[in-house]
This record gives sequence, structure tokens and C-alpha cells, in this order.
Amino acid sequence: MALGHYQQTAQAVSGTTLLGGWQMAVAGTAGTAVNAATAGLFAGFTTFASGCTILGIGNMTGFTENIEFTTTQAGNSKEPDKAVANHTATITFDMLEFYTPNLDIIRGSNLDTTTNTAGTYIQSAGTCKTISTGGLTAVDKKAYAFLNTKMVAGSTVETIIVVYSAKIEAGLTWSPMSDHDTDPVMVTPITITAELDTARTAGDQLFIIETDLGEA
Repeated sequence: MALGHYQQTAQAVSGTTLLGGWQMAVAGTAGTAVNAATAGLFAGFTTFASGCTILGIGNMTGFTENIEFTTTQAGNSKEPDKAVANHTATITFDMLEFYTPNLDIIRGSNLDTTTNTAGTYIQSAGTCKTISTGGLTAVDKKAYAFLNTKMVAGSTVETIIVVYSAKIEAGLTWSPMSDHDTDPVMVTPITITAELDTARTAGDQLFIIETDLGEA
């Protein structure tokens, strides 16, 4: 490979590459207490969202901002400048921990019924966690946070994305694995769509990104 075919440059702003995965959190309903064991994570988000649930091990797998422009046509003049007609974001993430209370929160806290009682069908003498679903209801929106942490020059730096108002885009989908598979863990893929929170100031209605990357 001839090095002359490639531009040899240094990083324009040192330490501004994102590495590794993203932790995930979702806001609880109003009045839900912050889990004391995880209150140190997403500290600003827990303040903004009045409590949150850390979704355990998993990873954000995709983030797409969707901007739909107006298509006004002018028959006798120049086409007007395009304006934003709709502004959303689509986020996908995989959950590795099969924990039904978290599924209920992600799904709006009003789509499902969850209990922690003796099972009806499971062969167990103790209690079990149950989630049941089915019914026509509006799905409540939640705030979400996604946190990336990396080391730069021996120090921890963070990047966080907070989505102000989002709800699930689809139902549950699972792909069971063989016990002898190279990676036997069955993940739960989730897709959410973020919509504008029009109660907020224009220019700050969809999501916010904060990062320590590039700071001296």
C-alpha cells in the first residue's frame, strides 16, 4: 500500500473519537424513586426525569435522526426554501437482561400488567415475576438516556444522549439461541421513536447531546 495515496493528518481535535458501547436508562413514572444503587449513573438525567431505571447490560445499536422537509410547489416563482415539516429520531438497542419490570417501563408502564406473586403456569413453589399484555390503549412516552464512557489520557470522559419524549415502535421480537451456540444469550431488541416535546423551547425539543470529548 502506497502511503502517498492517503492524506496523513493528525486528529483535528484530540480525543474526540467515540469508542465502545452505550449504557441505557429510561425515566420512571412521576414520583418513582431513583434506585439508590445506581443513582450515581446518569445523575443529571435522574434529576431531569424525576427518577430513572438503569436497563442493565445491553447496548444501543442504532440512532437515526429523521428530518422531513416541506414540499411546497410554486407554479409561477422560485420554489420556496424548504422548512422542517416533521422531526423525529429512531433509536434501537438490545437488552441482554430478561427482567420484566424493565420491559413494562420501556413499553409505557400502561400497556402491560406486571406482578410479583405465585405463578399460575410456572412450576415453582415461590413467587415469580409476571408480565401480561393485550388491549387497546395509548402508550405513554418516556425519556431515555444513553451513556458512553471512555478513557482519555487516564481520565474518564462521558458522552450522553438524552431523548426527551419517546415510545416503542414495535412489539417484542425474540430469536432464541441454542444452548450450545457460540453466543447463547437471547437478546431483546427494542425500537423506540422520539417525537418533539413541544412544551420545550424550539431548538431543544427532540434530544440533547453532552460530551466531555474535546475538552482540555
